[in-house]
Formats: sequence, structure tokens, C-alpha cells
Amino acid sequence: MNKWSWRRVGLMLLGLVASLSIGAQSVTAKVRNSYSLTAQLPVTQTNANVTYFDLTAPENSVQPLTVIVTNHAAQAQQVTVSANDAYTANSGLISYDHAAVKTLNSPQALRFSKLVQGRRTQTVSVAAGKATKVTFKVKMPATPFNGLILGGIRSVAVVGAGSAGVQSQVAYNLSVVLRHNATPVMPKVQLKRILPGVQLGKSGIRVQLQNTQAAIVSQMTFTGTVTKRGADKASAHYQQHQLQMAPHSEFNYFMPTKTLAPGHYKLQVRLTGRNGYAQVLTKQFHVTAGQQLSSTAPALKAQAINWWFYGIMAALGLLSAMILIYWGYRQGRIGGPRHRQKARGGHDNDKS
Repeated sequence: MNKWSWRRVGLMLLGLVASLSIGAQSVTAKVRNSYSLTAQLPVTQTNANVTYFDLTAPENSVQPLTVIVTNHAAQAQQVTVSANDAYTANSGLISYDHAAVKTLNSPQALRFSKLVQGRRTQTVSVAAGKATKVTFKVKMPATPFNGLILGGIRSVAVVGAGSAGVQSQVAYNLSVVLRHNATPVMPKVQLKRILPGVQLGKSGIRVQLQNTQAAIVSQMTFTGTVTKRGADKASAHYQQHQLQMAPHSEFNYFMPTKTLAPGHYKLQVRLTGRNGYAQVLTKQFHVTAGQQLSSTAPALKAQAINWWFYGIMAALGLLSAMILIYWGYRQGRIGGPRHRQKARGGHDNDKS
């Protein structure tokens, strides 16, 4: 091959890689923009400046919760929409992805899932470029209450990515806040239990917190200090911002520390949050010999293998090898005409 031919081959390979990269980006964009979930706010909406449901309604009234599922993809999609209770995930965020949630001391009549009339899960098929409405009806409690009831509308769709065979689960959440009145209720958190342990290879303590009130702890800052009995200096200090707790929920928080030697310790936790919320909690705990070593860290979630990516790399490698072999053949280096001519010439010289 001459210099111009090699340049053309190089440009062809670059074009192939570029086209594959653009294809991967377009697949990601299709998954991200596959559909959307929006709330159709009713007349009982308290705060018109938010995009989630924030309703103040009288006792025994039936309130419609209507969401609009819009399909932005080029093909029809099935979307599952559910009305679930709120809970506090171990990540420190309020979540709505569980159909059954353990609540603390909340009466059954004040649980969001118990207020939903009829089915709590609906699956709809939405045509390409169209929108479909899904409505849940909730009946407010029979007796007035202070504070709020928190739930959520969650949508889930499995979105395909064309010929690549890759599928993604796309989910959206819309909070639902129900009130009878505007009487403010401050959160009240209790420190229930402390257990030394290991998480993701890091030593620390598991701190069990419980919010016992019908109020959200938002923009919460956790500041924890561990001190060994008789010591003047703290054994560990840790702070984290932007945490949340749902009403009547439990939060199993992991506070990283160095490996704590056996002995008696005190944990002091300072919690602060929005609207002036602040609490200081203190609890004694004991670390026995080998207690942390006996704790097992949760298994890491196995990452999915991107077979599409490895297939592309293998194809490019094979294509490059074929081009090199062809070039070697044309140059007479691997059994080509020039190689055979050179071989014959060498034999003739030997005979002379």
C-alpha cells in the first residue's frame, strides 16, 4: 500500500470508531428521555410553586392524585405506576420504591398506603409521542391530625436500546404530602442502638435513628463524636450534610471510624435541619474483642458486563489484524510475490 492508501485506511478506522461512539451516546440519550412523569395538581394544592402534590384537605374528603405519563420515544412503552409509603433509605434519602414499608408508631389510619382507594399499582401502555393519565384516589383520615402524611407516586419502565440488546430501568418519583391543617410539627429523633461493624471494607458504627413524629427532617446534618471512657481526646469525629428522614421512619446510619479497641465509649450526635430543627443525642456503647472483625460487610453489587463494548473492541482488533496481514502480503513479507522472488533468488545464488 502507498502512503495515500494507508491514510485512507486510517480515516476509515477513525470513522468507524466515531460512528460507534455517536451511536452509544444516542442510545444513552434515548434511555434518559424515554418518558416523563408530571403531576396534575388539584385545587386543594397548598403550594403552587412546587411540582409535587402538597394538599391540605378536610377529613373524609376524597382527593384525586393524577399523574401524566408522556412517552418521548419512537415506540410504545409500558409504564408501571404505584402509590407507596415513604421511608428512609440507608443512604439518608427519602424513598418510595417499596410496596410494603415498616413504619414505627404511626397509626394505620395515618399511613398513606391505607388511604389509597382501590388498586395501588397500575400498568399503562403509552403510544409513541402520546400521553396517558393515571389517577389514584386517596380518602383523608376521618379525624383531624397535626403534621403530615407522606407518600409517593413512583413510575418504572424498562426501556430497550435497539439492536444493542441493552435494557435500562427508568424510574421517577413524585412526593405526596397530605395535611389537615397548617399546625407545624417539629421532628423528634431518638437514638435507639449503636453497633460496631464494617461496611464496604471500612470500620465504623451503625447508628439506628428513629423519627417518631409526623414531620420530615430535611437538609439534615449529622455530626457524630465518639469518645472512649476516661479519654480526653475523641476517638472519632464525622459529619455529613443533606440527609433526610421520612415521618415515623427508621434510619440505619453508618458512621465511619477507625478500628475501635475493646472498651466503653460514648457517642454524641448533633442533628440540625430545616426550620430551626436541632437535637443533641447521647448514648453509651461497648466494643468487645473481635466484635468488628466478626461483622461482615455487605457484598458489593456485581457490575453488569458491557458485552456490546467488548464486541466492538474485538471487531476493531480483528479488522486491524486483517489489514496488517493484507499489507504484509502485498509487500511480499508473508508469502507474497516479492517474498517468493527473494526466496528463488537466494536458491539460485546457492547453486552457483
